Parts: sequence; C-alpha cells; structure tokens
Amino acid sequence: VGLGGAMAPMKPVQTQVKAIFEEALRSAFPSVQQEAVVVKGNPKFGDYQCNNAMGLFREHGAGLGFKNPGEIAEAIKNALPANKLIGAITVAAQGFVTVKLSESWVADQVSLILEGEVEYLDPPRKRVVVDFSSPNIAKEMHVGHLRSTIIGESTCRLLEFCGHEVHRLNHVGDWGTQFGMLIEYMKEAYPNFQEELPDISDLQEFYKASKKRFDDDEAFKLKAQRAVVDLQSGGVFARSAWQKICDVSRKAFNKLYDRLDITVEERGESFYNSMLPPLVEDLKARGICNESNGAMCIFTPRVAEIPLMAVKTDGGFGYDSTDLAAIYHRLFVMRCDWLVYITDLGQELHFHMIFDAAEQAGWHRAPHTRCDHMGFGVVQGEDKKKFKTRSGETVKLVDLLDEAVDRARQEIVNRVAQQETEGHEAFLKDPKDQQEAAERIGIAAVRYFDMKANRTSPYVFNYDRMLDAKGNSAVFLFYAYARIRAIQRKAGFDASSASTSGLKVDHPAERDLALKLLQFPDVIEAILANLHLHQLTDYLWELCNVLTTFYMKCKVIGEKEQASRLLICEATRKVLLKSFFLLGFTPLEKI
Repeated sequence: VGLGGAMAPMKPVQTQVKAIFEEALRSAFPSVQQEAVVVKGNPKFGDYQCNNAMGLFREHGAGLGFKNPGEIAEAIKNALPANKLIGAITVAAQGFVTVKLSESWVADQVSLILEGEVEYLDPPRKRVVVDFSSPNIAKEMHVGHLRSTIIGESTCRLLEFCGHEVHRLNHVGDWGTQFGMLIEYMKEAYPNFQEELPDISDLQEFYKASKKRFDDDEAFKLKAQRAVVDLQSGGVFARSAWQKICDVSRKAFNKLYDRLDITVEERGESFYNSMLPPLVEDLKARGICNESNGAMCIFTPRVAEIPLMAVKTDGGFGYDSTDLAAIYHRLFVMRCDWLVYITDLGQELHFHMIFDAAEQAGWHRAPHTRCDHMGFGVVQGEDKKKFKTRSGETVKLVDLLDEAVDRARQEIVNRVAQQETEGHEAFLKDPKDQQEAAERIGIAAVRYFDMKANRTSPYVFNYDRMLDAKGNSAVFLFYAYARIRAIQRKAGFDASSASTSGLKVDHPAERDLALKLLQFPDVIEAILANLHLHQLTDYLWELCNVLTTFYMKCKVIGEKEQASRLLICEATRKVLLKSFFLLGFTPLEKI
C-alpha cells in the first residue's frame, strides 16, 4: 500500500475529549449551561480528567438532587455518548472523571499520521501580516535582530501551516534625518558611487565614520542637513545616493536571510511617506488627532499623559506617524484580519497605543480584527547584561552565527576521530560534508536555544549549552532524528511499501510515545492562542525523551513487534520533521 498521501488534518485530542464531555453534560444536566473543564490527567490514573462535578455540586447540587460531587461525576460518566475515543473510565469520590484513551483509537490515529501529511487547520482562513526583523539601513544586523528574525520566520511558518494567508513584512528603517550625513559621506568617500555600487564591506564602520564627521565638522553638518531636505523634496542626486546606500544594506541583509532560510518582503518606512499628510488630515477632521504643545497628537486611553505624535513640533513626521500609516494600510487597504508585530518588549507600550489609536480611527475592529505585539526579552551575556563583545561592542549577527558553526564543526571533527579510534563506522569524514553539517547544526542550535526561552524573558547566550548533545538542544534533537534513520536503514524499512495494518500500541512505552505524537495539534492550538513558540520546543524535548524511553524498553529490530515498532518510529520521524520545519531547520540523516 505504502505510506503517504492525503489525510484529514490532525485535531487536538483534548478538544475532542472536551466535546464528548460537553455532550454528556448537556444530556445529564439539560437545565444547566456549563463548559466542560477537561485537563490532562495524572498518567497513573488516566490520560484526561473532567473536573466539572465539584463546581456543579457547589452551584446546583441541592437543586439537581445530588448528595455529593461523586454522584454528579457518576451521572456525567453514565451520560457519555458512545464513541471510539474513550476506553476505561474511572470516577473518584471527589468528583473527578478520568478517562483513558482506547488503544485501538490511539493506534488508528498514529496510522493516520503515517498515511498522510502531518497537517493542522485553524479555520476560518485569515489574512495575516507578520512584521518582523526590521533592521536599519546602513547598520549591520546584530544580536538584537536575532530574536525578531527567527521568531518571525517560525511564526510565519506556523500560521501558513495552519492554513492562513501570511504576508511577511520587513519594516526596515530606510528613512529619517540620519540619511543626510550618510548621503554627504557617500559623496565624499565614494565620489563615483553613481557608476558602480560601492564595496562597503563594513556598514557599521561606514555609519560610524559618517557620524563622526557629522559631530566634528560644522561645515559637513550643514551640508548633511541640506541633503536631508534635498532627499525629502525628491532631489535626483540625494535620491540616487539614498538608493545606493539602501542597495548595499539590502545585499548584506539578504546574505544573512539566505543563510538563515528567512523569507521576508521589504516594505520600509519610506513606503508610507505619501500616505502621511492625507492620513493626518483625515484624523484631524474626525477629531482623533489634536494640537498639543505645537505637535499634532493622538491621546489613547491606555496612557493619557503620553500621546502618539502624528506630526512633531517641527512639522515633520516620525516613527509614530509611520506606524500609524502602516497599521492603516494593513487593516484598511490590505484588508488584513490579524496583525502580529515582533519587536523587543521595550516597544510594547508604543504598539499597544498604536492598536488603540487604530481602534479609535475605526480601522481595528476587535474581535473581527486581531492585533498582537509579540514582545521578547533581551539576549544577555554571562554577566546578565546585554550580550556584547569583549571590547563592549554590539555582537554582529554574522559573527555570532560563524562562531556557532565553527564550534559545531569542531565537535563533528572530534566525534569522527573518536568513532574511528573506537572502530565504529564514522560518517561525515569529508571536510566539505563536515562544513555543511556544521552549518546546519550550528544555526539550528542558535535558533532552538533562542526559541526554547519563554520569549517574554531575557536569556543568557551560551554556546556550550546550545551545542550540548545531551541537554535540551537542537543537537540532542538531531541525534534523536538520526537514530530513527539509522534503525530504518538497518531494518531496510521502506515507507513506500509499508502497511499500517499491523500497528499496535500494547506496551506502555509504545502507548506513551503514540500519545505524545497525538498531542502535536494540541501544542499548535495553544501557540495560536498565545503566540509562545517555546511550547513547541518543550514538546520536542519531551517527545525525544519519551522516544529514548521507548528505545530502552522496546527493542525494535529482531523482535516479533518489529513491523509495528518501525511504524511508530516512522510516525515519530514525520512529527519531528514537521516540527523542525516550523522551527526553521533541516535535520541530518546521519551524524
């Protein structure tokens, strides 16, 4: 028959159990409206537990004619509709109804994973903008951009996986008064820039040098200020220089995006320039934007004393203006249902004020539209301060990735030498293969280490923990995946000719692994609600530990259960592979 092909999307198990209990509650207590309270059970007693009886007894016990919560729990149990999902049911005197999923249903669900793609849908389909990465032109991407970029990519992958239409937008800082000094410095340092793209290998140095000239030389400063006016009024020379500076930066950004497998569409601040004057006029006409101390301001209920400045006191437009135009364009022109902004937590108040202003303006109509700020904590060094180089400089993102890859390559070289010394078959002997594997491992390690931290907390950046093959790391997950592949190769397993007919989950370790696989859609559902990606890394860590227990207790090759256990391994591989994709990395078939 072969595995693969189409299948119905996976459904969260807890949601399915809850639906069965809701039916039982309606049947047993038609006069009482109550949502089923279903939680994961204590594994010693069962898989899921319904906790409604105690609350029902407290609120309606006498009226319903029950003496204690245990009697209500019995009534719930007796009202459970016929279904294939629930096996054993136990009732505790305190009123808890605990259920164990039936072995045959669990095996059937694992078969469904094997027979199709690992899929999940979150209807109705929404049009979503995810605003992430957002570096500044003429500045190199640094460790501060790491979190927004990789959290953003994984958020997009997850939403696309759930069936949503996702617009990945990069709100780059490509406008502002700093461009005057950059244009003027470009003219001085690269007089022939219009003929050929200058080779500015170090954007940081270019920015610093222009800033130094701006601070130290009054004549240069005046020229730079004139260049800003020239740029804003559409001067041909200033526009050309600005375009070249943007091109050089774009080239550097794209190199990093390619390396990290990031897809994002650039839509910088300058995109909104033409929208700003009419937008402010409209907000003024509707009384949403009012004059205050020489500026045009929007006061939101969240922070009455700090307004958003639609127009600054000097008559110019700033970040507030651009962000207002961006949210207007996304909600009103693009007709998006859901906006997700991924920046550091320091900007949380700003974005909530933008959301409030959009609501006042009638663009954001909750709950029909949803706006989320996915704030994240800073990356710290071992001293618990912002992660810096030894000389106190900001760590460039490219240097951080290079270091992780170099360390991963050294680990591979050491492991190959050890395998050969011990007389084992060593993979990755070729230096080219070693470098390719190190690139995958190093970058996956950085991504996983970042995303396993609760995004609202800061975390301490540590290469040793990141690359620890025995700890909670991408390396550990890669080994778990490679081990499944090794077992499949040794057994001559071929998914295209395998059949799911003999799949069983009789051994407790088989059942535990199968149950963990079936919890994958529950994890996705939880992330959609709160946008905390560490729930997926937690799940993977737990899954790989359950897999390790399965190996210890259930020998695969040479046992009478070999065919069934190979199928469980294949289902695990498929869930791992999909999870890895959502986190943005590709595993190795051999390590």
